[in-house]
Amino acid sequence: MAEVDLLPSAASLTFQVFSGCVQGYQLITDAKNMPAEFQYLRVRLKTEQYRLLDWAHVVQLDEQDDHLLISNASKGLLLDVLDQQNKLLQQFGRVDEKYRRLRRPLLTDIEEPNGVLPDPPAYSPVEPTSPGISRVDSEFQSRFPQSEALLRKSLDWAKKTRTYPKRLAWSSWDKTKVETLILKLSAFNDFMREMLNASQLQTLASKQTRTEFQIMQLNGRIEQLVQIFESALTLKSSKSRIPTDPLRAFLQARGFADKEDEVGTEKPSMHNLAALAQIKALNSAIDSDELTDEFTKDLALGHTASEIKSVELNKNDITVIDKETEDTSESQRVEAYYQPPSQRKQQVWIEWKSYDPLTFNSGPDDKVHERVKALAALLKENNRTDQFRAPHCLGYFRDIDPVGEDRCRFGLVFEKPSGVHPSTRPISLLELLRDQSPKAEIPSLTDRITLACRIAECIERLHAVNWLHKGLRSSNILFFSDTGARDLDFGSPYISGFDYSRPAQNEDLTEKPPENAASDLYRHPRVQGTGNRETASAGGFKKSYDLYSLGVVLLEIAYWKPIDQVLGIPNLHEARPSTTIKVRSRLLDEKEGYLKHVRSHLGNTVQGVVKACLEGPPAFGLMEGADERREEIGAELQRQFYEKVVKQLGDMRV
Repeated sequence: MAEVDLLPSAASLTFQVFSGCVQGYQLITDAKNMPAEFQYLRVRLKTEQYRLLDWAHVVQLDEQDDHLLISNASKGLLLDVLDQQNKLLQQFGRVDEKYRRLRRPLLTDIEEPNGVLPDPPAYSPVEPTSPGISRVDSEFQSRFPQSEALLRKSLDWAKKTRTYPKRLAWSSWDKTKVETLILKLSAFNDFMREMLNASQLQTLASKQTRTEFQIMQLNGRIEQLVQIFESALTLKSSKSRIPTDPLRAFLQARGFADKEDEVGTEKPSMHNLAALAQIKALNSAIDSDELTDEFTKDLALGHTASEIKSVELNKNDITVIDKETEDTSESQRVEAYYQPPSQRKQQVWIEWKSYDPLTFNSGPDDKVHERVKALAALLKENNRTDQFRAPHCLGYFRDIDPVGEDRCRFGLVFEKPSGVHPSTRPISLLELLRDQSPKAEIPSLTDRITLACRIAECIERLHAVNWLHKGLRSSNILFFSDTGARDLDFGSPYISGFDYSRPAQNEDLTEKPPENAASDLYRHPRVQGTGNRETASAGGFKKSYDLYSLGVVLLEIAYWKPIDQVLGIPNLHEARPSTTIKVRSRLLDEKEGYLKHVRSHLGNTVQGVVKACLEGPPAFGLMEGADERREEIGAELQRQFYEKVVKQLGDMRV
């Protein structure tokens, strides 16, 4: 690549150099003939490009510097940093530090003399012996967000300069040089991050999180997710070193400081992306029965495949404390003791999951049993991060009494969160909503907005890895307090009741929710009861159905009443399907006035959020009936949900 030729333009010099950086990233990451085994380095280069784009978005970098949110004193330094990054990208693999053409370039123009490019050799510390190579070229850019306006604007400006090749190709390969390039680019991005103030840093963190969610939506195959996981940990595994001091990083990237003084550290900004990729890949592998020891090693899970799958507990190790009730709720929760051999006894809670036996005393359907086993494994492994706010599952068991009678249910066993006394029982949001005692108090508006925001964020994170809850309701939103219900932290709810959840791509709906009016009040009309076999053939459960359930829960929080009381249903246990099927239309009916009540008590913003969730796809810019399993549709729904729900709630100040 030739150095950027800054032609006269209406664009500012800062924008021109920035556009050169963006185009440089684009050309290198789109270069043909890259060895397949190093695709993760290509992914890492692309994520560094999006780090730069996210930073530019926060400081409002545009064609003109009029709105640039950087102090005047720092603008000269910013231009210098961008120029250094630009030169590094433009000369990489083609010319040396003195801009002399390399005798054996790594990258060449796709239209070099004769139009013939030699295959790059397979990577080896010594000279390759085989001319063959596996290459990866197509569809790469589509794995990353294309809706970023600044990306399109920068690339469009760069094309007008006509100083860039249309496309590059790898004519030889040097892993160490590519890793060094990534380290230097990362150092530049680190240094630019230090130019931001505290408020901008917070905005950047949020922007990067949403970019990571978008990347997750656009990468669905297991091999793609493994590449993302490996790319996020590139700096940690690299033998190259990177300083912790941003100024020193900047100087090193320019070649002005020694690299041998400090031990390398992994980039904090990449932790979330690695965790998301790890969890999504694990979910997909368990669900598709592709979980192998090689896979667990690639994802650094620390367990063998058989250890991850081994989640069935011995019923004899579990003693239920609570007495059984007549409550037929599908998520009935009871306290118990769990004590496996040679281990200490701990107090846990159990969530029951009922099933219909195939024949009398024949046990569950094999598919249902496999789903429960997979669910227990996922909830156990998802404890690697607390960002999903899901309690840790220890495993499951079939509830068969000592005389061999099958109670036709599974028990999912959960341990109490860390920092909570073992005897502390979970308190559900539904219990709080139903509490009519004289001591009960309606939480402050601030607490209710905080709670609504946290629940929405949890659903956003679950959907980022294509994981559907399918049982969201107030009875499955839990709190833990050693001092009782009067001292709850509404900013730290846990989301439980994953009885019927599964990855979004799975269309197997042999396991259906039972007819249960209390649960159907929260379900979208298309997935209520057991008579919805047509839903399975029409694409199964959708993310928008989870969002509908969220809308009902948010309505409850606004009223601080359970939905049956809001709707005036006198006897919930006797409610018929003809009642529950009309809930959505009633809630959206202006004459009924439910949304008007939300607006008058919590304001226009909360009303808009609740209405969007209840309305579904059209409220998020999608066609009714859009295939939400398609990656581009999922990415757009993810983006719109943040803009119209999560961000709206998060920006509220009470």
